[in-house]
Amino acid sequence: MTMLSSVYVAWQSPLTHDWHVVGNLQEREVGYVFNYTKGALRSKNFMPFSGMSDLHGTYVSEDLFPLFKNRVLSSKRPEYPSFIKWLDFTGEKASPMEVLGRSGGLRSTDQLQVFKKIELDALNCFEHSFFIHAVNYMSESAKKRIQDLAIGEKLHLCIDSQNTYDDFAVSVRVNQPPEIIGYCPRYFAEDIRLMLNADPKSISLTVQAISDDAPSNYRLLCKLTGQTNGSVANQLKNRDEFQHIFEV
Repeated sequence: MTMLSSVYVAWQSPLTHDWHVVGNLQEREVGYVFNYTKGALRSKNFMPFSGMSDLHGTYVSEDLFPLFKNRVLSSKRPEYPSFIKWLDFTGEKASPMEVLGRSGGLRSTDQLQVFKKIELDALNCFEHSFFIHAVNYMSESAKKRIQDLAIGEKLHLCIDSQNTYDDFAVSVRVNQPPEIIGYCPRYFAEDIRLMLNADPKSISLTVQAISDDAPSNYRLLCKLTGQTNGSVANQLKNRDEFQHIFEV
């Protein structure tokens, strides 16, 4: 079966607060397929999801699995038009997988987030949208700077080597004057850091959408674009925690 789209599941350990990529959901021509990834083996505290108890199993369903269906806001909800606008989608374009991949499928009752992996084309080029994290923890000055940004404005990625919470932390800042306004999501900060170390000029971050009426986690949508060399591309494509534990 041909794969139409793919998202990954990141899980945060409640004890260490580390993030691990633990699963991969694929939409095929007929139905959906879910596999656990090798990141699920990195923490003894990770528990398999309900109805998916075998880490070595492959799970197939004609419909979206309940774990994910419950994370897609119903189009019948009154807040749906605003939600889709925050994601920078139109109603006709927003498929469940696209909504999951961009929104994070957030729920307050667990430590899971859904995301799309940075995908490279045949020339190792990419374009990837994501919401910057930790806006709620930034200063009032930083929050004001976000409000004053313009669509298409260039942002700057900075390796935060002294961050005590994330070994791969990459901050996002504005200029004139310089100020940090948030961070790249932890579950692919390692990829961004790898590209920055190889060639800082190979990638670019710009403002895609700003939503002053949105919760802080949907306030600033950014677009990451660039092109990597062959060595970096191989490392990105072969990250161990993204690999399936078992696949038919």
